[in-house]
Amino acid sequence: MKRPVQITGSALLCARGATPQAVAQALWDGECSSQMRPLGERSFPFFALPLDDTDWMTRAEQAVRRVVAQLGPLAPETPLFIASSSYQIGHFEQQARAGQLDMPPASASFSRQIADWAGLSGPCSSISNACISGFSAIDAARSLIAGGRIDEAIVLGIELANDSTLAGFAAMELLARRSCRPFAPQRDGLVLGEAVSAIRLSAAPGRWRIAGLRTGIDAYSTTGPDPDGGPIARLAVDCLNEAEMKPADIELLKLQAAGSPGTDLAEANALRRIFGNAVPPLISFKPSFGHTLGASGIAELATLMACLDGEKIPATPGFSQTDPEIGLQLMVDRNNAYVERAMLNLVGFGGGLATMIIERQA
Repeated sequence: MKRPVQITGSALLCARGATPQAVAQALWDGECSSQMRPLGERSFPFFALPLDDTDWMTRAEQAVRRVVAQLGPLAPETPLFIASSSYQIGHFEQQARAGQLDMPPASASFSRQIADWAGLSGPCSSISNACISGFSAIDAARSLIAGGRIDEAIVLGIELANDSTLAGFAAMELLARRSCRPFAPQRDGLVLGEAVSAIRLSAAPGRWRIAGLRTGIDAYSTTGPDPDGGPIARLAVDCLNEAEMKPADIELLKLQAAGSPGTDLAEANALRRIFGNAVPPLISFKPSFGHTLGASGIAELATLMACLDGEKIPATPGFSQTDPEIGLQLMVDRNNAYVERAMLNLVGFGGGLATMIIERQA
């Protein structure tokens, strides 16, 4: 049994807005401002959620409840798949500073807490494999729906601020000093951000169908992909084959493009392998609301669908000059194109790769 899997709802809270539609409008308007987050004697640009409370767990509850409310009524038994690269690390940090650290039996206990906030009592799965966590969670839910094991699922990505992640990226000199500038010659690293986002997957009809989804591993290095882009390209071709599409069928490509000098170059080399001289229009959302790590796949998917539904394709902030080594240009002018098929790329820390193709339904 293999059924089509549709996306029948989406929800999002990030630095740019409190719904996918609000975020799409903010991107259309060119909003990309960020704050600075201190870390010891240094500070880095950061995209924080618009929440006033400073208690980590209270912020998490507020964010999850606001996102789940956007999905409409949910049957309590709906399966829940949760994606994150850090889960409740920020909560542990706050407890440790207060001398009240209370470790749970497993970090996955946070997923049960999220399910309670969402009013869901069905099966709950936790998935954490760095930046591709979101697409891995979608793939797990999609497989069960396609196989007829379940009819519907909620896939939720959550990534909230914590010093451990920021310090880890800072120690490896992977963070930008001022802003995220993907594919630009001045790019100097990532800008991290917070997001909580969710999609509703179903065997019932929806506006968008997951035409293809592939995940894989690039074993070249633990900190970066193969510079020639071969593994990224092979995975994307596998995804095209599953979707029964040709490269020319892709009308828009949402890149990983986080502003990393090495990863951006590898992704660009992969695009040339896939598309030759006919690379489709390219866009990156990370200059607008940051790299939201384990939540990024779901947050960027929700954003992309809202942009496409509104026929408002934003430009990518921070890009004005082509890097001769990359040789590809991101969209610098917004437009009202009607897009039926789009590809989304993720390249994760530790070698994780993921590509998804979505197709508009009549």
